[in-house]
Amino acid sequence: MEDLTMRSQLFTYVLVLLLASHAIADNEILNWDELPALPDTIGYGGPFTGVHNGALIVAGGANFPNEAAWDGGKKAWHDNVYVLEKGDTAWNTKFKLPNTLAYGVSVSTGKGVLFIGGQTDGTDVSQVLVAKWDAEKKQLTIEELSSLPRAAAYTAGGMIGNSIFIAASHRSEGANRIDTKSFWTIALDDLLAGKDWQSLDPWPGAARHKMVAAVQSAGGPQKFLYLFSGSTPVFDADGNADLSKFEFFTDGYRFNPKTKMWQQIADIPVIEDIRDIDGKEAFANQRTPVAAATAIDFGQSHILVFSGATGRYITKPLKERPLFPTDVLAYHAITDTWITAGHMPQGVVTTTVTKWDGKIIIASGEIRPGVRTPKVQVATGAERESKFGITNTIVLVVYLGALVGIGAYFSKREKGTDDFFLAGKRIPWWAAGMSIYATQLSAITFIASPAVAYSRDWLVYPAKICIFIMAPIVIVFYLPFFRRLNVTTAYEYLERRFNVVVRLFGSASFILFQLGRMAIVVFLPALALSAITGINVYTCILIMGILSTVYTVLGGMEAVIWTDVLQTFVLWCGMLIGLIVVIVSEDGVGNIYNTAAADGKFHMFDWSFSFTELVTWSMFLGTFLLQFGPYTTDQSVIQRYLTTKDEKAAAKSIWTNGILAIPFGFMFFALGTCLYVYFKHHPELLSIGMQNDQVFPLFVAEQLPAGVSGLVIAGVFAASMSSMDSSMHSISTAVTTDFYRRFKPDAPDEKCLKLARRVIIFVGVLAMIIACALATYDIKSLFFFFQKLLGLLSSGLVGIFILGIFTKRANVAGALAGAIVCTGLLVYVVWFTNIHFYLYAAVGISTCVVVGYLVSVMTAGSTKDLSQLTLYTQRAAPTEQEHA
Repeated sequence: MEDLTMRSQLFTYVLVLLLASHAIADNEILNWDELPALPDTIGYGGPFTGVHNGALIVAGGANFPNEAAWDGGKKAWHDNVYVLEKGDTAWNTKFKLPNTLAYGVSVSTGKGVLFIGGQTDGTDVSQVLVAKWDAEKKQLTIEELSSLPRAAAYTAGGMIGNSIFIAASHRSEGANRIDTKSFWTIALDDLLAGKDWQSLDPWPGAARHKMVAAVQSAGGPQKFLYLFSGSTPVFDADGNADLSKFEFFTDGYRFNPKTKMWQQIADIPVIEDIRDIDGKEAFANQRTPVAAATAIDFGQSHILVFSGATGRYITKPLKERPLFPTDVLAYHAITDTWITAGHMPQGVVTTTVTKWDGKIIIASGEIRPGVRTPKVQVATGAERESKFGITNTIVLVVYLGALVGIGAYFSKREKGTDDFFLAGKRIPWWAAGMSIYATQLSAITFIASPAVAYSRDWLVYPAKICIFIMAPIVIVFYLPFFRRLNVTTAYEYLERRFNVVVRLFGSASFILFQLGRMAIVVFLPALALSAITGINVYTCILIMGILSTVYTVLGGMEAVIWTDVLQTFVLWCGMLIGLIVVIVSEDGVGNIYNTAAADGKFHMFDWSFSFTELVTWSMFLGTFLLQFGPYTTDQSVIQRYLTTKDEKAAAKSIWTNGILAIPFGFMFFALGTCLYVYFKHHPELLSIGMQNDQVFPLFVAEQLPAGVSGLVIAGVFAASMSSMDSSMHSISTAVTTDFYRRFKPDAPDEKCLKLARRVIIFVGVLAMIIACALATYDIKSLFFFFQKLLGLLSSGLVGIFILGIFTKRANVAGALAGAIVCTGLLVYVVWFTNIHFYLYAAVGISTCVVVGYLVSVMTAGSTKDLSQLTLYTQRAAPTEQEHA
């Protein structure tokens, strides 16, 4: 016992060191640097910039090479192309465009960089080129593609999926201003194949040049094209621009490529001008245009806009006009809000921004009217300063240390595998029910459910009732088999119903799925906590993984269940505290409701019929079928059915979980809606470029009082650990019971117990490794990613249990054939169709059952003694009490 205490103290000491040693950064949104300057001392306005096959390409542009613009210098257009590969210190300058070109749209694709429209020597062109970089041969090829329907320059556009969209404006013959709008689209493959562009309805606002464009989502998977600002020149009778009549815009629009509809969004707000300019006070209360700026998506929901022309000083003599602003604005697509996010070293306009090697690249551009720069500015996201603090760290350490203490306490009661696997069947029904709830809740719910309501709406909330509906199905049709057959794992039933091969298939399927699930439920909170608290993501993974492994190894199932109970209360407290703080901050529920309702955040039903979109009927069907996986085949849940004293108590535990799911699901979604309203009113408090799943941890870490936020963050850890401990323990149970003990039935119980503990350690380490690997991938919404994984991997096993319990003719050949065909079909559905992932379970389960039954019939059905093994032969079986 003394040794155990020393180990617990050691883990607590290590935990303090891990938390105290994480990196703390400053509060800058972006860190700035430079690449090698372009090999032109003047620089360019209107260059094309993009990336292909790992190379950065800058092409074309215009400048005043011989004499300053205000001294009568003549503008020249260029055909130079510069290429820079990673690690290069100088640009490759040996390539040329087929003609001079500037002021068009650049689009980077996997098949080359597109140069769309622009000007050649001052004349608008309809030309479309694609530049392809051969990394092995170090060669650039440039080909001409299908031209735009009409010549256009100073255009805006982007690419969504495989489709390219271009917004352009033109001056009609005889008109004194830009007065005609065009909006064109084409699929990339069609463009490369020589097909024609298609015309769409243009944006609702005025025609204009120099609009700012970016592609970004608004909380869901759908990407939109955003257009901001722009300007319209007015021409005199001689065709010269009348500088006193330029019009600059601050409005913005969003285009939905699915519905082909436009929506007006928030105008650009008033921006404080930090430049030292005489007369700027006259514009202090006016909205600020950003014409000719560059913009790019940043994170899941932000758009960064760099610099921009305001038009406020356009009537000054050219030589006296100021440098362009250095402002970096951030537009948040979910809350439809703007903030000033910082400043860049040098403000530039009429250029292009692109992403290269994880960095934001802004090449060349105009720094003031008539003046260019050859600099290539580079921006990378800065780490957010941690506000977690020592008080919160102490609270978190104490809480996590308590979990290890629980494991140490229950280790004294683990006398054998019956205690270690099933807690000696001494768990109260309410504790077992709360443990089931905690196991299924996980960080997926605690973090991602509020994030879904925050970033979208309540469309998926009604599916919570499916968990409640599942309770009587489990109690009536499944629980009797698991309790009365006196099994330790659910897969023992499969051997009795079919044979040992099916048992091993079921157990192995469960183990593989749980390994993936463990990694996800650890990775998700680690990612969110790292971004918000400043704790390194790998440190977060190690903390949760190590501590879960320690107390599970020490205390077995009893420790797992009672830590789940504790962690459930911590989760609820965290949720309630968050709700209360937001409600008080926003002056009551009424204000929150009015704001959210006006923005459509309570949308709960979509009765349209679709197999590819998230709609109500498919969500209900899919969610209902998804529940069969965890509640009828998942050892981590079923094992809790077996820890109570009898079948009646087990049924109460199942009802407890089903009842808890609805009201607490409601509260999680209410919290998400409250967070939406809060950050809509305080957009400056959002972390620029954050993932949507980080919104609740961000609020907790930075808006709750010290100590309280530490407790709630402990709840985030708890959400992950309560699922991880269950998975580790159930995998250990499956390996020991279904594999080792199955083939070594005479193995001493003490040896089996040692093996079980070693398996937990191995699985815990493996899950941490997988979670660390996941940290390198960009998974946009972990909630939906997990739902997709669940439907993909659990359907075959669900189908086998249905075949076993609900049919008498199903046999080994049918069960295995059904599972194999089911898996193959799901792989096809996932990779080669657009069927919505909520329907994966429906496709998989139905395929397994139908194929399994037909194969069974064709192979003469089952010849086994099915007493007590099917729904039709189980009713004559003795009850659990009669067994006793």
